[in-house]
Amino acid sequence: MAMPQDTTVITIQLGDRQDFLPLWNPTPNEKGQSTIEFLLSFIFVFTLIFMIFRIGVTFANGFLVHYATFMASRTYLVIDNNSNSSSGGDQNARNRASIVFEQFPMKKTIPGWNSLIKINHPGSVPNALFIGAWSEYTENFGISDIVGGIKPVALRSESFLGREPTRANCLERICRAMEEVGGDCNVHTTFFDNGC
Repeated sequence: MAMPQDTTVITIQLGDRQDFLPLWNPTPNEKGQSTIEFLLSFIFVFTLIFMIFRIGVTFANGFLVHYATFMASRTYLVIDNNSNSSSGGDQNARNRASIVFEQFPMKKTIPGWNSLIKINHPGSVPNALFIGAWSEYTENFGISDIVGGIKPVALRSESFLGREPTRANCLERICRAMEEVGGDCNVHTTFFDNGC
């Protein structure tokens, strides 16, 4: 079919202009995608491993402090210097418990260690269940402000084993028991006691 004579054909030359092309290339270049995925995964996994390691160190330090507190409380429980007064051995027992507590390497394993052992002796607490040793300390738990916080956590270790009666306590109890049955502490008497 022939074109009519009055029809004009317009030709548009684009030249170097490419602004009409789409911004997204339909054939994408995926070079570097695995590197980016590896880096993102590595950061996440490394943070997770570091957090687990930090929690493990905190638990290990807590076990060390608790064992040291237990050993100090055990020392306080049994030390007796054969004093004539019922509370005469308490100070010696406190001193020996402090020596035992300080033999453990908390200054080497816990950064900023500044705690001492504290002793609840008979008469210092209203309930005899709380006689023994305890210690409070702080430790940085978190790794950042986002994960765990940056403020130190206050931790406490308690070991309330009590205190064995001293020989002076046993003597007072035995004399009281002898006087209740009509005896006298100045008389030599053999009897069965309850382990004092």
